[in-house]
Amino acid sequence: MVKFTEAEKEELRSAAKSEKLRDDFRQMARNRFEFLTKDGEVDVDRIIRFVADINTLLNHAPKPFKPITGNNFRM
Repeated sequence: MVKFTEAEKEELRSAAKSEKLRDDFRQMARNRFEFLTKDGEVDVDRIIRFVADINTLLNHAPKPFKPITGNNFRM
């Protein structure tokens, strides 16, 4: 079992008291189904748009496109 230091415990306590953080988690809970279609399936296009928007928000330069080549793919 992991033991927290007193500093870590205090950090967790102060985070728990943060109304902004609590609001952010409430918002995430409300939007947790945002990436699903009405049928309950994952909408990949929505996820890609979300990742692209976050990338823009964080101001990361996009990487150049590299086409996927080959014929032996494993997961």
